[in-house]
Amino acid sequence: MTNVDLTQDCASCAALCCAALPFDSGAQFAIDKPAAAPCPHLSADARCTIHAGLADAGFGGCVAFTCFGAGQRVTQEMFGGRSWQDDPSLVAPMFNAFQDALRVHNLLVLLEEAAKLPLPDPAGCAALRAALTPDGPLTTDWLHTVLAGDIQPRVMAYLQTLRGVARP
Repeated sequence: MTNVDLTQDCASCAALCCAALPFDSGAQFAIDKPAAAPCPHLSADARCTIHAGLADAGFGGCVAFTCFGAGQRVTQEMFGGRSWQDDPSLVAPMFNAFQDALRVHNLLVLLEEAAKLPLPDPAGCAALRAALTPDGPLTTDWLHTVLAGDIQPRVMAYLQTLRGVARP
């Protein structure tokens, strides 16, 4: 197992998914919102003003979304609990770090799920999970290094080898 908590904790985040990520108007989102732009329903205290009625308001994509812990990890581990809302100089670094951490966490979730299968090569899965887990705190340099490498194609290639294992 990795030592990374893949459970989201919105109370420990700086509403990064509500600001850093884009969404397009359609079945899951009632409006268009570009990346790096706060949702118009985001309050100054980083709370959703329509949270209780997201689905009814046309924001089912928000209800379904999970960052798998990337948001609070960036907010707490990388930025010491600071928020882009309190310090505008953090907008670009926090949003970029969140998008990168989200990619890493999504890969970790895939590997965590794969690890529950009767794997023909459990060591291969463990090695990939270890490659996605820094030895120390999460940093921008570590994120850039790991994502600039071949980790994503390696994870996808490994998961492709599990086709027979994953089918009932």
